[in-house]
Amino acid sequence: MANPHRSQAMPACIVHYSSERWVSEYVKNLKFDILPKRCYIFLSVKSYPKEEKDRIPILAHFNAPPVLASKMCTEINGYFGSRSTYGDDDRLKSYSTWMRCLVKMILKEPAENGKDYKWYEMTILSHWDVLAGTHQILCIDTPKEFPEALQKALLQSASQMTENYLSDPFSMHAQLLDQIVQLNDESVWAIRHPIREIEKRRPTAGPDFESMHEISRHTIHISEVLLVTIQNFESLREQQRYIHNESLQSDKGKMLLGKEYRERALEYLNFQIQMLKSLRERSISNHSRLSSEIVVAYNRIAQQDNRAVSSIAFLTMTFLPAAFISSFFSTTFFSFGEDGLQVSKQMWLYWAITIPSTLIIMIVWRLCLHTKAPLTYRNIKDFAKARLKQKQKQLTEKAVV
Repeated sequence: MANPHRSQAMPACIVHYSSERWVSEYVKNLKFDILPKRCYIFLSVKSYPKEEKDRIPILAHFNAPPVLASKMCTEINGYFGSRSTYGDDDRLKSYSTWMRCLVKMILKEPAENGKDYKWYEMTILSHWDVLAGTHQILCIDTPKEFPEALQKALLQSASQMTENYLSDPFSMHAQLLDQIVQLNDESVWAIRHPIREIEKRRPTAGPDFESMHEISRHTIHISEVLLVTIQNFESLREQQRYIHNESLQSDKGKMLLGKEYRERALEYLNFQIQMLKSLRERSISNHSRLSSEIVVAYNRIAQQDNRAVSSIAFLTMTFLPAAFISSFFSTTFFSFGEDGLQVSKQMWLYWAITIPSTLIIMIVWRLCLHTKAPLTYRNIKDFAKARLKQKQKQLTEKAVV
């Protein structure tokens, strides 16, 4: 396939198939027009061009749509797409896929930017061409140890490099998806450890709400990107099933890939999807455990506040009788002289004012407890009518009995 991207060079790591084995090498000036026929290319996010116009030639080499160079596709949390090219005889000539998977990794020590986490926003482009005999996959923004881990996995599965393997547009995806699953596993367990530490500290230390809410934010992000990754794998599974069963046929109409190979490839992809689903359940469980810890922390604070309020109420009840009695006898209704205690004849005014005032306050208090509506004259009137009807009903029932 002709490649217009000749002028730009960039450092990259290449894992390619040479002399019947997978080898890796580092190149300072990557040229897309002289890549090995079967290879993985790893570009750091710093090496990948920042301008859309510089990304489009790279996308063209992998027969991917130009929209992937847009800001929207570089900020979205994931996607999967594919494109098939057929010859005049309706046989599959080339096949391309593009996928974006995000992984959020919690760091043990803060990075140089002060953050305790790191995003890996992996974009994966693949192109398989049956006429040229090429199968190339570009991986952008993967961890540094990703190429080495992938090479080891490829060497371990070298026995699977059969004729079917070379005829399959998805043959080089299996080990790559394994590494993505492994990254998500590390991400989920990395967030589990600080949650466990919070659970251990609960009996002896006070809650650190800022830290707990920060970890809660991480768990939400991890569950989100796990769900999108699962959807990407499921979309890839649909395409793999279709290509294996409908598009890969010989001149005589026979399947190029054997039934056993096709079923094994599908079964293994189902296994990878199931592992991701299990990891997402673990991530959801992490979030639930952390939410429970936050609830427990708030309840402990509420209990402490209740104890403080109860102490204040106890002190108030302790001094209330003495305060009432001293206030009551300090009024002008009483006088203490040589003749002893003298009570004013206007003492009835105190009770005439105090008793109705107390009743009104109690009614207003009950009304505030039993209604959420604003406290108005109509509400008080309606409440009084309702109480009066209830009393009349009770009296009538007693009279009937």
